[in-house]
Amino acid sequence: MNDTLHIPTRPEVETFVSEVRARLADLSDEEREELVGGLEADLSDQLAESPGLWADVLGDPTAYAAELRAAAGLPEQTRVRRRWLPPVRRPGDLGDDLDRMRAWLLAEVELRPWSRQAWSVAEALRPAWWALRAWIVVTFLDQVAGEWENVTLVPTLGIDLLGPLVLAVAIVLSALIGLGRLWPRSGPDRPLLTRLLLIAANVTALLLPFSFQLAGQHEHSDYSGYSAGYRDGRHQPGLRVDGREVRNVFAYNRDGRLIQGAQLFRANGEPLDVRAGDAHLGRGAERTVGCGWFNGTSQLFNVFPLAQREQRRGSCLEEAERRDAGPVTTPEPPFAVVPPVTSPVPTTSPVE
Repeated sequence: MNDTLHIPTRPEVETFVSEVRARLADLSDEEREELVGGLEADLSDQLAESPGLWADVLGDPTAYAAELRAAAGLPEQTRVRRRWLPPVRRPGDLGDDLDRMRAWLLAEVELRPWSRQAWSVAEALRPAWWALRAWIVVTFLDQVAGEWENVTLVPTLGIDLLGPLVLAVAIVLSALIGLGRLWPRSGPDRPLLTRLLLIAANVTALLLPFSFQLAGQHEHSDYSGYSAGYRDGRHQPGLRVDGREVRNVFAYNRDGRLIQGAQLFRANGEPLDVRAGDAHLGRGAERTVGCGWFNGTSQLFNVFPLAQREQRRGSCLEEAERRDAGPVTTPEPPFAVVPPVTSPVPTTSPVE
């Protein structure tokens, strides 16, 4: 029966031994193996006996390598000739670099009590990060698909119940990835390509929120003279001012009072109307659409001011029985009254 106790190698020991090996790179493989062959096991045993004094046990790798040289009667480290061309790296080298970075990070965390406590809290919050990165991805899809809307706790994706369903599936998938269920192994044992994909996914999830449109922004970009010339050179339906869609018009009479039901026409008799698809503002629960005046059963969008209705999607031309549609109301005018005006055409006095 084998009673030998196997002590696993700690990450900080692996990092320390790797750095010592790097400082013995000018030696032959046989000399280097003779000096550090059993170093990992020896240091692991010492740390197992004194877990709180690992920094004193390991020390400085440069000084440790120099002591090994002196004890073996070897000369000091010679300068390695600088190569004109960078060394050819193999895929396994990148995996080793990731392992060293991970071991170095864990070693730095173990150095200080406060960092160990912070790391333990961060590990406990890993499930929250899995849910957060799923929400970030689904919210990004919600931002790029369909019309603009403010960032919400539960993305909508433009269809009732679709957003919550996609979010729930994304959270489950993100948790399975975090638990290593979608990949056969986790941590350093993962294949290199899988590790790189996971790192890229996490970094992307951290950067995506910077692309979200902030609350209160409108869907239209700044208007420039160059883009104005381009847009004005082609036909654009609807009512526009400076290339931007007009959603509503408020007309006032000569006495400065608001006119209800003002019908607007062009000089050639064509209605000066707003497109139903353009007569909306906001998004989500705060989205309102313009509703035209009626001539029989037909809605007219050249009669102002247009009424409004809270409606998450579509226009007022759609059925009023939509579950997301509110009551039709009168919009708030920009001014209750405006200064009165006089006509430039002189008036003639009646002849007595």
